[in-house]
Amino acid sequence: MADGPDLAALAADPRVAIARDVLRFSDCDSLGHVNNVVYATLCESGRVTYLRERLPQAERAGVAFVIVKLEIAFEAELHYPGTVETATWLSRIGRTSFTLSQAIFSGGRRAATAAGVCVAIDAGTRRPVAFEGATRAAMERLVVG
Repeated sequence: MADGPDLAALAADPRVAIARDVLRFSDCDSLGHVNNVVYATLCESGRVTYLRERLPQAERAGVAFVIVKLEIAFEAELHYPGTVETATWLSRIGRTSFTLSQAIFSGGRRAATAAGVCVAIDAGTRRPVAFEGATRAAMERLVVG
């Protein structure tokens, strides 16, 4: 397994959100391990948890977040039964987008790392919206790395 973040260090950082999920029997494929598409669902769970716990002020009326890119590096198999912790943190802020970095753990070992780029859009026009003022300042305090 490649060097990278460990769960204890991430959990100790107040800028990081941890989502906890239970693996389901239906998550498994014919190879007997959790299918790769489930990792994307775990990343989604982490993103939603992060946005609700760390960036509630960014979710203002009429603004939505859409994911435009997701990269996952698979490091270890996941198996049912089990639980998973997905650590999520803000690693980059652009004018209308941000990148959330993630690490997925089960049983204390890292199973994957991921990075997702999200864009803020106006819910009505579906056009990008810039991060400004207090929202941008709050986001800048949360950047890790």
